[in-house]
Amino acid sequence: ANNMGADVMRWLYCSHRPEQNLLFGYNKGDETRRRFLIPLWNVYSFFVTYANLDGWSPDGGQHTPTTSPNPANAQLDEWILARLDETTLKITEALENYDPQRATVAAENLLDDLSNWYVRRSRRRFWKSEADADKEAAYATLYRVLVDMARLLAPMVPFMMEKMYQNLVRRVDPAAPVSVHHCFYPEADAGQLNYRLLDKMRLGIITAGLGRAARSAADIKLRQPLAQARVNVGTAQERDDLRELADVLAEEINVKQLDIVSAVGELVNYKVLPNNRLLGPKYGAEFPRVRAALLARDPAQVAELLQESGRVHLTVYGREVTLTDEEVLVQTESKGGLAVASDRGVTVAVDTELT
Repeated sequence: ANNMGADVMRWLYCSHRPEQNLLFGYNKGDETRRRFLIPLWNVYSFFVTYANLDGWSPDGGQHTPTTSPNPANAQLDEWILARLDETTLKITEALENYDPQRATVAAENLLDDLSNWYVRRSRRRFWKSEADADKEAAYATLYRVLVDMARLLAPMVPFMMEKMYQNLVRRVDPAAPVSVHHCFYPEADAGQLNYRLLDKMRLGIITAGLGRAARSAADIKLRQPLAQARVNVGTAQERDDLRELADVLAEEINVKQLDIVSAVGELVNYKVLPNNRLLGPKYGAEFPRVRAALLARDPAQVAELLQESGRVHLTVYGREVTLTDEEVLVQTESKGGLAVASDRGVTVAVDTELT
């Protein structure tokens, strides 16, 4: 895009923490370009390429946005629009508080979800030859996200957003404002956000990433189908959410079957130890008793309690002591034949046996 160098400089300055030194140079600028501006331009180019091939445009009422007849795709569309509104609120709050660095973090997280989940999960909808309601919904949804992102990011990357706006909006609607910088800033209503859907899809994205990480740790390429993956999460609601996403996750991890287990001890063996650096000064002479009480507990049970609530309660000579997840070190060892990855209360174990 024209003037990308100027936009790189702006994003570079906006995205650095003001209390830290900015090590300026060509490498830093190139890293910024590759991290954000090029991926955003690639999503825009993907949309424009396929919209032109299909002759799709948002004008004239001929392409009124519709809900996809495919329930999974309809949920995907609803989710990315909710992520757009969530990000709009975060960026608006950050800029109103003169905090552009926090605004860039929110924008980069949205782009990651848009590029690496929404577009990737929707590619077949754009690729198929027939122009049906599902394809129309995909075009209308991605169009809405790109136009609103152009308006959201215009103060920070003005030239690239102007180019996107002119092609996406002005080319099909001459009555629209002549520049993206003449548009009203996007607004969103926090009271209308579907937080349940946001949490559900965020959990699905984390789980898929952990499944791929487990495969990578076992040096098994993603293209190699495996028999099974097993997932443990902390709450009943999260387990229900993953069951609803089971088909998507099985495809993402490339396994024939995905099972949700209620006990994390089914996937790994645990060892728990006190964090001496924190507990020693805290309990002083009583520390050996606290340590003994912790080591007397079932390690899997302790790990599960820490995962669910971030705390574990111990009885030390008739007195209740509460330890936090920062005060207890949890070590895991995968069980035979399983490759395991864990993060943020989610554990994924992939069966590595090839049949």
